[in-house]
Amino acid sequence: MTETRPFTQFRIMVGSYEHNLLCLSLVLDGDKEPVFTPVFHFQAHALSIKSIDIAKRYLVTGSNDEHIRIYDLQKRKELGTLLSHQGTVTTLRFSKEGEDDSSDSGKSGKWLLSGSEDGKIIIWRAKDWEMLGTLKGHQGRINDLDIHPSGRVAISVSTDKTIRLWNLMTAKKAAVLKIKGRDHLGQSGEIVRWSNSGKHFIVGLLNQLFIYELGQEAELAHKLKFKTTLMCLEVIDIEGKEFLATGHSNGSIEFVELQKILSSEEESPSVEPDFVFRGHLNRVKGLAYYCDEIETKGVPYLVSVSSDGRIVVWDVRSEVRDQVAVYDSGERLNCVAACGEAVEKAATMKRTHEETKTAPSDSEYETDAEEAKRVLLSEKKKKKGKKNKKTKVSVTLG
Repeated sequence: MTETRPFTQFRIMVGSYEHNLLCLSLVLDGDKEPVFTPVFHFQAHALSIKSIDIAKRYLVTGSNDEHIRIYDLQKRKELGTLLSHQGTVTTLRFSKEGEDDSSDSGKSGKWLLSGSEDGKIIIWRAKDWEMLGTLKGHQGRINDLDIHPSGRVAISVSTDKTIRLWNLMTAKKAAVLKIKGRDHLGQSGEIVRWSNSGKHFIVGLLNQLFIYELGQEAELAHKLKFKTTLMCLEVIDIEGKEFLATGHSNGSIEFVELQKILSSEEESPSVEPDFVFRGHLNRVKGLAYYCDEIETKGVPYLVSVSSDGRIVVWDVRSEVRDQVAVYDSGERLNCVAACGEAVEKAATMKRTHEETKTAPSDSEYETDAEEAKRVLLSEKKKKKGKKNKKTKVSVTLG
């Protein structure tokens, strides 16, 4: 018997090769047809959007144009542009320490880490978008990074074929691991993710996963090979179990329970996927997991995007495991993020309703200006003397 789907509404953000940023509001109501409502759709960058992330009310995007854009989703405004990288911004990750329940994205967003083609990782303080430090050591492009659930440690992979752990409290290197071996000669880490427990981290290569156990020293515990090229990876929770969700070049998404791999005595166990989704015509470029006790009534959803232009929403409960909504964007999609619909509700505003009623009529404009000013002042400090780079502020979305 198929589980009844409760009324659900959440938002999906995607970035495309066509430089555009698209936000959709999705309503799922039982067996009724899903309803997608565009919230905004505009050209956000001068070149392709390569990375995206959300924490609380803030959305950030990174591009081939070397810029990081900051948006306030609550007010649909662009707050500013961060300009400290000298190359494509390949990855953006907000921290999620403390499991902040007030955050619709599930991330507290105290820190933002950005990785680039220039080999640098920059630590940004999301409170005022101040650059707190630069992590240097990689000798090639940063392919991906992730932040430990504690918010104290980060991990990164690069074209230099190393895996680096970083102490975010001191902004210094904690450890370096080299990717070496006959069966993956010449391959570098393309993707990296922490397990939800923080006891393991998973590195994705061309067609396999390396699973490391964190102890006194990080040790390679298991390898998992695929028949097709690996494109993206997320660690998701389904009914209390951790699954590795992997997107592939043939348009499929495979799910393997992490504990099943860890319990194997073999280093390279022959593990068949627990289940497979097929909803795209070609390579899956991004995955976003969203589950919230209020917004989705605890139902776990996975959103996948592809260069075929399709946004597919999946119900991953064991009783369902099927696609529940499909949207054709008409663009080549590159990255995706999801958050709650409540991100734009008045109840989530910092000021109370009573304060709003007694405030001057232009008080909201002043609040926007103050937020934009913080970003602008931060950039002026770092870019003093560079007249050719400016910060955009207060651009209304949609």
